[in-house]
Order: sequence, then C-alpha cells, then structure tokens
Amino acid sequence: MNQIIRFAAILAVAILVNACASKVTNLKKDSDIPLTEEQGYVLLGIETNRDLYQIILDGPSRIRLTSEDLAEGDNYILAELKAGEYSIDKLYIDINRFYRFDDEDNFKFTVKPGRVSYVGHLETVTAGYWFPRTYLQLDNRSSQALVFMQEEFPNILSKRKLYYGGPGEDSFLAFEAAFGGESNE
Repeated sequence: MNQIIRFAAILAVAILVNACASKVTNLKKDSDIPLTEEQGYVLLGIETNRDLYQIILDGPSRIRLTSEDLAEGDNYILAELKAGEYSIDKLYIDINRFYRFDDEDNFKFTVKPGRVSYVGHLETVTAGYWFPRTYLQLDNRSSQALVFMQEEFPNILSKRKLYYGGPGEDSFLAFEAAFGGESNE
C-alpha cells in the first residue's frame, strides 16, 4: 500500500513540475518583435530521425518545446526568451521515455539580451523499437545557422546580431562579421 501512495505522489510531483513549464512559440514570420531589455532570441537546430514529444529547458524561465516543432528531420526553432543561462533539462522521446541532463556542461547555453543566440544543433538518433537506444549530441553548426537566418529571417538578422551562445567557443560568426557578414559578435 505504501508503494502505491509513494508512486502516486511521485507521479503527481512529476506532472506538476512539467505543468509549470511555459510553452514557447516558434516564430514563423520574419518580423522583428520588440524585445524588452531582458529578452533575446534563441535559435536551436534540431535534427532527429523520429518525432520527439517535448524538450524542457531550465533557466530564468522554465520552457517547454512541444512536438509541433520537433518533427522528424532537420528543424530550427527561433523564439524569444528571457535572457540568461539555460540548460536542456529533459528530452522526451515519447510520453513515457525521457533523458535528463543533470549538470551536463555540454547541454548549457546563454541567451543574450537584444541578440539572436544560436545555441547549437541538437542531434538525436534513436534505434530499436522494444529496447530503443538514443544518441544525443549538441553540435555547433553556426555556418548552417547563419545560412538559415539569411534565407528565412533576413529582416530579423539585419536588426539583431547573431552570436554563438552554446557550449564551447566559436569564432566563425565573429570572422563572418569582420569580413563581410551580416552578423557579428
């Protein structure tokens, strides 16, 4: 009996914690939204061989990226967020299976106010059905992100600086800005 009560309590807490995450809206139109001094844009690339259920980001705001933006294939999410340090907290493959990223420096990023913060390209490859295995990696593909912004959001890119806010260092965007680019760090 105690196990049932304990299980129900854990389930209730898990549902409550996930319910506290606010859903972020992926920008579809190339119109620069007036941002407060505490906001910036986040650009996250996602490449997956299966539809994903959701991704939870933890930082100044707890954010939920939903399945409508996490379809199989190569996708980008561009959204406005409160500036600050974030991390990928959980990645749900489906409603029942998720991966938690406790204190993993490789899945942390920064959103700077007034800028477009490219934080990396999250690659997920899942194999198997009954006993699936998932490979997860956050890669820096800033040259691809710049091409995406130039093609899909040139108006926003002309008004906002694009910089790399993901793990590690990147000099490509600063180099691009110095020698003929539309972005700079």
